[in-house]
Amino acid sequence: MFRRIIAPLMITSIVAGCSSTNPNTPSTTGAGNAPPPVSAAQVDATPSLAFTPPTIALNVGGTVTFAFGSVGHNVFFDNDPAGAPATIDGVNANTSVQRAFPVAGVYKYYCHIHPGMSGTIVVGGGGNTGDDSTGSSGYNRLK
Repeated sequence: MFRRIIAPLMITSIVAGCSSTNPNTPSTTGAGNAPPPVSAAQVDATPSLAFTPPTIALNVGGTVTFAFGSVGHNVFFDNDPAGAPATIDGVNANTSVQRAFPVAGVYKYYCHIHPGMSGTIVVGGGGNTGDDSTGSSGYNRLK
């Protein structure tokens, strides 16, 4: 009985000990695989009550086109960071509206018609800058 328990544990330990990662090999998982920032992107406000894609990496000065399908939506940005584009109020269906992002930062936005429907646009960087600066809304900001 002792051998039935110990043998599998030893094999597991040996296999786990042999697996290692090379620090010079690029990561294939996690934030290291975030797509590079783009100059223009599109966010679809879908009938399933989601913004797709939910997060976009954008160059400073880039633009996002919000494409509204058959279900009415709107887009309201947090006021932090300063420089957030104007809201897209009303009930927008079967139309597209474009917004420019001239200031680096993390812009969180919401549909006020559908609670829980939200997205994020990261402008001028890949997310967290390594410090703990947060705005009044508690979201990390880029400097």
